[in-house]
Amino acid sequence: MKTLLFGKAVGTLGLAVDADYHVLDFGCGKGEFLHALSGTIGPQSRLVGYEAMEKSIAIAQARCPNAEFICERFAEELPFPDASFDVFVTIDTLECIKNKGALLAEIHRILKPGGQVLAMHWDWDTQTYSIRTRELARKAVLAFSDWKQPWMDESDGQMGRKLWGLFEGGGKFHGSPDAFCLIETKYEAGQYGFDRAQDLSGVVKDGVLDESEYEQFRHELTECSERGEYFYSVTSFIYHGRRA
Repeated sequence: MKTLLFGKAVGTLGLAVDADYHVLDFGCGKGEFLHALSGTIGPQSRLVGYEAMEKSIAIAQARCPNAEFICERFAEELPFPDASFDVFVTIDTLECIKNKGALLAEIHRILKPGGQVLAMHWDWDTQTYSIRTRELARKAVLAFSDWKQPWMDESDGQMGRKLWGLFEGGGKFHGSPDAFCLIETKYEAGQYGFDRAQDLSGVVKDGVLDESEYEQFRHELTECSERGEYFYSVTSFIYHGRRA
């Protein structure tokens, strides 16, 4: 799944293979995007990852030893001079940012004139599980979408669909929307839909979903899989634009 998602991100940017760029990945996680990008652009490119989680930074550094990393939680400013980057990328991070207006102002400030911005975010309300009990599927998806995990400053399960308005509405960027739809027909460990179903145990602990409902949900998923009828999908919405 991640290979497809980050491949979509790299392809959307359309960067020249023989050119060098300054790229910032905001919320770089474990460095998957920077790793995917590093082999497709010039060797003198500057790759920077910005991430709040120390454990993720350690993995990212091992994966991308030639990149720079900053372990910091965004408040109101980014620690870079004006017009520092050719490309700003953020994947599945914006829902966690409290002051999104401040972040957009900073993106505009640190991008060079005409620099590219690429924002991608899963829209959790678009998750689809095909099980026998429709209302249970809807309730499970809604519970996951509204779940604010302990490490998150904010949460918004509809962040994906809001990217276009967020970036385009302020007049600081001009671009276009796109989408990436993940589809799976296997219910097993390592598959994205399977792993998200296991994550729902956290929602149960928070009292949003009953334990009995969670067990029924997983049971019906297993039944669908055994019948060869399992289906899962989720959509990542994309905003790709340039600094105005």
